[in-house]
Amino acid sequence: MHISLKKQFILASASPRRKELLRSAGLKFKIVPASVRENYISGETPRQHVRRLAQNKAELIAAKYPDAWVLGADTIVVVDGKILGKPKNKTQAKKMLQQLSGRTHRVYTGFTIARGALSIRKTRIIHSAVRFKNITPEEMKWYISCEEPYDKAGGYAAQGKGAYFIKSIHGSYTNVIGLPLCEVLEEFKKVGALNFR
Repeated sequence: MHISLKKQFILASASPRRKELLRSAGLKFKIVPASVRENYISGETPRQHVRRLAQNKAELIAAKYPDAWVLGADTIVVVDGKILGKPKNKTQAKKMLQQLSGRTHRVYTGFTIARGALSIRKTRIIHSAVRFKNITPEEMKWYISCEEPYDKAGGYAAQGKGAYFIKSIHGSYTNVIGLPLCEVLEEFKKVGALNFR
């Protein structure tokens, strides 16, 4: 038994996490990363931000492959109304962990499913609330010394060593990793793109 898409499926992202999640569901797809500037526009809410980027990514690739199903997505971590990007160094990683320590933050993912030939474009925004334990200075030093924080929004990986800091998740767990798998597959099902065999 497996699931597949009825037409070519393209993931408009180079994210290893999204690739792993889709493969875990048994899907086959081509990866064509969308080259989109992931800049923040002043006054944009977190929901508006992920919606805009997910749509831009999906539409850019759907224009090049009009008969394929294209999935574009963007994930951000938000605390105190501020978007935490990917830390570039240990100082930034430590600062992010200090902001998250002992508190609840939100993870937003916007995803867009597009198919140019049928003029289909579906976008959803999913958010999860993540509660962190109090992180000690020793634990911070340990975590920022490993490679894990540096290509992750918010500076941690829920599916890796960063899981140690997570007390609870309210909402989609896979969303915190980078793609709300249940909701993505539900949307593909709604547009009649999925085969269950």
